[in-house]
Amino acid sequence: MPVFLRRFSSGLRLSSRRLRIFLYLLITCLFLCAVFSGAFLVAGAVSSNLSSIIDTASEGKSGLALLGHAYDVDIQARQVQMSWLIMGCGSYATGVGNTYHSKNCGRLNRPVDLYFDGSSVANGTYDPDTSILTSVESNDNFYVQATVEVQTEHLLEVTAWYGQDQQYAYPFDTYVLDTFFQAIDPGTNETLPTLFVRIADATNNLQPYFMREANVRTAKPLMGESTSAYGLRYTFRRTVLSQLFVMVLFIVNWLLTIVVVWIAVSAYDGLPVAEGVLILPVSVILTIPALRALWDGAPAFGLLLDSCGTFLQMVIVSLASIYLVVNIGLRRPKAAATAVALPPNADSAIDIEKDSAGVPLLQDDR
Repeated sequence: MPVFLRRFSSGLRLSSRRLRIFLYLLITCLFLCAVFSGAFLVAGAVSSNLSSIIDTASEGKSGLALLGHAYDVDIQARQVQMSWLIMGCGSYATGVGNTYHSKNCGRLNRPVDLYFDGSSVANGTYDPDTSILTSVESNDNFYVQATVEVQTEHLLEVTAWYGQDQQYAYPFDTYVLDTFFQAIDPGTNETLPTLFVRIADATNNLQPYFMREANVRTAKPLMGESTSAYGLRYTFRRTVLSQLFVMVLFIVNWLLTIVVVWIAVSAYDGLPVAEGVLILPVSVILTIPALRALWDGAPAFGLLLDSCGTFLQMVIVSLASIYLVVNIGLRRPKAAATAVALPPNADSAIDIEKDSAGVPLLQDDR
């Protein structure tokens, strides 16, 4: 076979092999993307099935219900901004089935004033005569969510975690929301029975978890009489995906640190290390804080992961970099000068100098 045909055939086989490897890697990446995306979407759909949440909580009873959405969680200020959807269940409901396909709950069919956290002024009011709209042409209900919801702001509990701020445990930090409210019929000043209050979904990569609810008693804001209220407690934790992302970056930083330490140990052991390797420790010093900045919603420096991660990684990589610069960058010119000064027959001395420098010298042109 001619030489050019052999070369062409060899290049074709090499290209075909590279193409197969590329396709395998591409298929693997697409498969992993589908698995992770599908797993989190399915888990979210199962845990946030609103119709199931509403019907399970109401259990065929009659009364008022609130379905909440935490649309903003400010960890620094320890505040949560909520949007509450006002619903009625059983005999308190109208238009059953129109609200998230619930079988027992719909829009509340009587007026109510809502007082949150002991407020003396109603945080929200609802009147079915003005809030439930009907289409003129078809006489069907025309749903506008803004007419059946109320927005409130609540404070998160301020606690300590082993004497540190709650954020010290990031990304496994936990925040507690506890609140109570009174639902008063403005016409009779009577308290409407409350069946349940639920927060539906995650926001700002913080997932709400139900802890406790109870009927409580407190002073009525307007008349000073004792009346019943409804108490609620939720915790907010980082979503599983954000926790996984942070821990993966944390592990990657440690792997980069281990690589730099391995290079420094190899140089100390006398193995030849090229000068170009010095670029790696410097780039790792810049990479560690850059990856740390990618942590989702991470507080300022001073976390648990910083004390056992970022701080140690920066110190170790910096010390290893200094050693490599001194051992390789500064000693190589000295080794080269020694090799030039020695007579041509001093090969053994050059070998000794090579070992002491830890890098391969340029070959003699003799």
